[in-house]
Amino acid sequence: MRDYVKSKDFHRHMRSLLVARFQELGWQSQAAGKCSFVQGRRVFWLQVSQYSNSLTGGKFTLNLSEGVGAAGDTRILRHLDEADRAIGKALEEHIIARLPRPDPDPDVEVVGDDGGLVLVKLGDLAKANPRQWDGPSDVWLPYFTKSDLDDWAAFLLPRLDRLTRLSTPEIIDPMIWARWFNCLMGLFRRR
Repeated sequence: MRDYVKSKDFHRHMRSLLVARFQELGWQSQAAGKCSFVQGRRVFWLQVSQYSNSLTGGKFTLNLSEGVGAAGDTRILRHLDEADRAIGKALEEHIIARLPRPDPDPDVEVVGDDGGLVLVKLGDLAKANPRQWDGPSDVWLPYFTKSDLDDWAAFLLPRLDRLTRLSTPEIIDPMIWARWFNCLMGLFRRR
């Protein structure tokens, strides 16, 4: 069986790898048991995919919240530049390539592209996703072992300052819809 890292161990290990750098940047550790940090009203946390499991491995992403409410939440890996994306893509391919194939490699039923069940080899379930690195898309970083997490931390550490800076373009005013709605309602009230 593959050496899969469970969510609890993931958070503990990643916190140990990232805490010193976040403290250097003025962030404080938050929420025991999770890998999250706070700086004023800003909160940074790692999110593990709900579809992570011992067969297909885990995936995680980085989130930053500025202020109150979900309107200020941002997946900050969207801000990787082209050079960072090339390095990240190569690292993802390296992590997937070093996974041991199960022996024997059993067939597993999965949902196919057309919605029906298809049989695939267990060893083929974990694949790199090169499309996620092609633009400002939602990037999820795959892992199975603590060694994979070490590699991702080495990739992230020199980029954390840039990724967690204030003023990200996706931050929107959470009350903009209310002002727009009030203007629209004002048109009806004038009659």
